[in-house]
Amino acid sequence: MAKYVLTKRAVKDLTDIWNYTFDNWSEKQADKYYNEILAECDVLAENPEKGKAYFKLIEDLRGAKINKHIIFYRKLERPLMEIVRVLHERMDLKSKLNR
Repeated sequence: MAKYVLTKRAVKDLTDIWNYTFDNWSEKQADKYYNEILAECDVLAENPEKGKAYFKLIEDLRGAKINKHIIFYRKLERPLMEIVRVLHERMDLKSKLNR
C-alpha cells in the first residue's frame, strides 16, 4: 500500500479548512470534508499519475481537485508521496506554493 506524508504547511491548510468549514457550516460537515480530502490523498498515493501536472509552478508538482480545493503533491521514492499543500482554487497558487 502506498503512503503519503503531509508537510507542515499541508497540515496547517487542512486545519484551516476544517476550522473554516466548522465556523460556516458545522462540525459534522467539517469532519466529512476533512475525511474526503484525506481519502483523496489515499487515492493519489496509490495512483500518483491521476493528478494534473503543475510543473510550471514547481518542478515535479502535481495537483488534484477535490471540490473547491487542490491537493498539491510530489512523488517521492515509491511507495511514498508528499502532500505539499491543500489550497482553495481561488487562491494565488503560485505565491502560496513558492513560500
